[in-house]
Amino acid sequence: MRPFVSLVSFLSCLAQVSAWAPRASGHGAPGHYGGMQTHDASFTPDHILRVTQQNVSIGCQTRESVVVNGTLYGPTLRLPPGQRSWIRVYNDMEHHNTTMHWHGLSMRMAPFSDGTPSASQWPIPPGRFFDYEVYPLKSESGTYFYHSHVGFQAMTAAGPLIIEDSAEPPYAYDDERIIMLSDYYNKTDTQIEKGLTASPFVWSGETNAVLINGVGVSVDETAGQNGCKLPIINVEPGKTYRLRFIGATAISMVQLGIVGHDNFTIISADGAYTKPHSENIMQLSSGQRFDVIFKAKTEEELNGTGDFLIQMETKDRPKVYQGYGVLRYYKATTQINKAPATPPLTFSTKPYEWAEYALEPLVPNNFPKASEVTRTINIDSRQLSTQSIIWQINGLEWNETSSPFPGDKPYLVNIYEQGEAAMPNYTAAMNNNGWDPTTLTWPAKLGEVLEIVWHNTGSLVNNGGGVDFHPFHAHGGHFWDIGSGNGTYNQTENEEKLKNYNPVKRDTTNLYRYGEKTTSGANAGWRAWRLRVEDAGVWMIHCHILQHMVMGMQTVWVMGDYKDIAVLPLLDTAGYLQFGGNSTGNSTDAPTAIFYGVGRAVYNIYFHPLRHYPGPRLWAISRLPWNLVNLKGSLAFRIRELHEQYGPVVRIAPDELSYTSSTAWKKIYGQRSPEFSKCFDGRGIAGPSVTNPAVRNGGIVTADQEPHARLRKAVLPAFSERALREQEEILQLYANKLVDRLRSSSKTGAPQDLVKWFSLAAFDIISDLAFGQAAGCLDDASQPWLQVIGTRAQGIVRYQFAIHYGLEGWLEWLAPKAQKLALKKHGELTAGKVKRRLQATENKKDFMSYILENPQADLSNADLVRMASAFIVAGSGTAATALSGITYFLCRSPEKYSRLTQEIRNAFTRDEDITMTSTGELRYLKAVIEEGLRIYPPSPSALPRFVPGAGEDIDGKWVPGGTAVGVHQLSAAHSGFNWSHPKDFIPERWMDEDFSRDDKSASQPFSFGPRNCIGKSMAYAELRIVLAKILWNFDLELVDMAEDWVSKQKVYLIWQKVPLMLHPERDIPKFLDACMSLIWNTQLDEALLSGRTDANKGRRRQRGTTTAPHNSDGAATTMKMRAMMRNMTKMTRRVDDRVDRSKN
Repeated sequence: MRPFVSLVSFLSCLAQVSAWAPRASGHGAPGHYGGMQTHDASFTPDHILRVTQQNVSIGCQTRESVVVNGTLYGPTLRLPPGQRSWIRVYNDMEHHNTTMHWHGLSMRMAPFSDGTPSASQWPIPPGRFFDYEVYPLKSESGTYFYHSHVGFQAMTAAGPLIIEDSAEPPYAYDDERIIMLSDYYNKTDTQIEKGLTASPFVWSGETNAVLINGVGVSVDETAGQNGCKLPIINVEPGKTYRLRFIGATAISMVQLGIVGHDNFTIISADGAYTKPHSENIMQLSSGQRFDVIFKAKTEEELNGTGDFLIQMETKDRPKVYQGYGVLRYYKATTQINKAPATPPLTFSTKPYEWAEYALEPLVPNNFPKASEVTRTINIDSRQLSTQSIIWQINGLEWNETSSPFPGDKPYLVNIYEQGEAAMPNYTAAMNNNGWDPTTLTWPAKLGEVLEIVWHNTGSLVNNGGGVDFHPFHAHGGHFWDIGSGNGTYNQTENEEKLKNYNPVKRDTTNLYRYGEKTTSGANAGWRAWRLRVEDAGVWMIHCHILQHMVMGMQTVWVMGDYKDIAVLPLLDTAGYLQFGGNSTGNSTDAPTAIFYGVGRAVYNIYFHPLRHYPGPRLWAISRLPWNLVNLKGSLAFRIRELHEQYGPVVRIAPDELSYTSSTAWKKIYGQRSPEFSKCFDGRGIAGPSVTNPAVRNGGIVTADQEPHARLRKAVLPAFSERALREQEEILQLYANKLVDRLRSSSKTGAPQDLVKWFSLAAFDIISDLAFGQAAGCLDDASQPWLQVIGTRAQGIVRYQFAIHYGLEGWLEWLAPKAQKLALKKHGELTAGKVKRRLQATENKKDFMSYILENPQADLSNADLVRMASAFIVAGSGTAATALSGITYFLCRSPEKYSRLTQEIRNAFTRDEDITMTSTGELRYLKAVIEEGLRIYPPSPSALPRFVPGAGEDIDGKWVPGGTAVGVHQLSAAHSGFNWSHPKDFIPERWMDEDFSRDDKSASQPFSFGPRNCIGKSMAYAELRIVLAKILWNFDLELVDMAEDWVSKQKVYLIWQKVPLMLHPERDIPKFLDACMSLIWNTQLDEALLSGRTDANKGRRRQRGTTTAPHNSDGAATTMKMRAMMRNMTKMTRRVDDRVDRSKN
């Protein structure tokens, strides 16, 4: 027992440690908080909704209605995905309870906030308020709506809910319009509810009007009279719109068309992006949402016409309603203000054919095949009449109560209070058509794949021109809609249709009755779903027609076992377990809200979709370990250790996977559509305002897909082959200056820090390339640029931490003064350089010249400053890091060093011969560079991306949408799965057949895909020229061969390099040339030269250099002489040092 108690205590402590994070994380997953929190007077929710009951103008009449924030409909809420939002709902009514349901969201992260009063929460009493935790998943970007889930309130107490895209939407459009369709009844909610449950039964009547965004004309009224107006949708000529259609009707299935416009291209259904599918008209039932791309007519196409009728027609039985609205172009002169005498459009009388087997997901969504189905549940829905009329589902009538004090305890509450005793009997349910006769709930086990087949088996009403239908809606996880048809479901026949059709995931689809009228029990239509049971909790599945809900057409599903559902400690849930309890606040008492801490920890380990991936459990529970190791600068090394322990894929956070394979590179970074979008939630690139799309989209490194493509296209000419050739003189200038400065500085014999020298040179090179002006670092190492860049790099992990925990606003205040000054100085220096470059008249071939000459580069001065800043930071750091790492590993490997210097010195007779082209012919030099970039990648960390849509297959396993994934550079480069002898510096692996099994594509030092480093070719040229010149002019020797230079460094996304101290033996080539010339001139004994012919004796090397001997003995002798001369130089230096000391 003690180990279990210790584990629980530890998890509790961990959850509380993580709980200090502020209320609104702002970005990404929450900080994995724990325990209860009182939202006192200082707490500010993200949104506030106030539910009142008042007389409002609807359908050109007045009706007592329940409304949100005093309007019909409530305000549009826009929430970011992958982030917790708190929405406070006040019940300002005097006599009625209320709740708020977030229609279409899975709500898996906050089970007490789904808003179902008899299933998951007590309703909010009058005069109280409830803080809803709404946490949309990153895969849930799309169109939704919120509404009360009490009685008939949803007809008016509702509003649009938009979950924003985490990156650029996959479809381009200029603007959007929300079209929310709803019904109007000229009866109060109470009158309708009482009639539907009365004996004898009193029907609500048919809809009096279909409204667009709360505006419409009742059947008893006339548009154009007494201020009664048709609803209007305003558009502009030539623009492309995203129309967000929301079916918020009480009962009506609405067909909608626009005269002269039949171009509705569906791109999303129930919040899930689809492949484009065109329909001439739109059709929505209660609860459904569709997004369409709609192209407005051009000025020429309009030809002076500005208004077009919108025609709406309901398809309900027993009779059809027709209503109208107006699509108005902003220049309309002749306006439509009344309904036509006859309908201009003719709609289909077979609504069950609309978009069936037509909507497919934009990205694969892990659709379960028939072979995966573990259980099939056949459900019939039938209407029964005694003196009242009820609906039963497999013989069960179930409805919520809307009385002021509910008599039925919510199931989720009962499970927490009663434990296992409150759980449904799974076996009993299997023997009773799927539902447990004791609890009246439908149980399902996590991991099951259900095939749920709904049958319409009888209604008492004739179709009468309409059609009998039921829009069934699922709370919790969405289902795959696998089709519908007449008669009885036949899986074999339907599976044939699914062979070439991949269903989209939905939350609301229609069960139709195909016959005019049927007798009770006769199958007259079916609808089938497949559902992976993954979301533990208590979720409703019901017909979304409000009348039918009141009449009993609802079910409650208990998904998971008790241990799966009750993951929150009882103490933490106390405020939610009683009606009017302390989870609902009033004027004096603040509400107490759950922060799912220990429960979240258990969920993350045992029930999270990533639970099967290997990794340390603490890292799976919380991002806290990741953040703490990152702040220490050890994250890159720690993740490498985790990969060595767990393999090519490791779960390094609750919602993040790290990969090391070349196939992961291609999938994550190479896939263009849909793109894996960059993470800006506290991992990967982080800095001031990086979470603000308006700011980050101005920079080529951080921009989302569309702006990145525009910026990259603008600067591409600056990195072309022609530009590279024309800019070589800049590389040569500073490479030569580096040699001169290093030679001059090493005259005293003092060790030299090659990190410093490479940084100075790299900065001068990139500054001249970017601005056409040198930074002057090689002339004056005290230039402020390097200090600015170094300090700026150290702030990356602070920003990562701050963004994750919502502390961005505090960071400016808490940040070290040096960091703040560095950021300010960097901006000032960059802006000043750009300004001077734009004012320059000299026609110099730098980056700016190519960008300014590019007719496609429509960049502002601010764009140019951000672009130049990116060039400076990325260009200088990468080159200096690579040169330092390659030099270190070369000097640690004498044989490799000797082979490379021999290749370079044999290839060139003059320093001037070392060029971009000539070094491109040196195979071993190129192999050394590739190996150096592998074993010491300039960017050793991962730059994670979010999995798009519903999910993607990565390395043969399905990864849910919204998961952060990335290839960890250092781990991939050092993985034994990719390389033989991965920790050894072996340039030959890039040349020899002996290493043919190495997966060389696993090393991507410049990233991969359409966002890889645009300056890759320039970087390789710089590395070749600088390395060749250094090794042609100097012999390098580490001061301390035993020193592990790499392990002394920290990684803050990039390496925080420490000094690399070496002895560059000065003037070695000239010294050796003089010696060799002396040897040739004095006719050295032929034996010493091992067989050189008399014809070659006395031959002098041009410009003081020597041609290498052609036989092996001569080559060996030359190498011996070089070693001898090196020793002579050391001896001379030691003598010089002694002489200097004696003088002092």
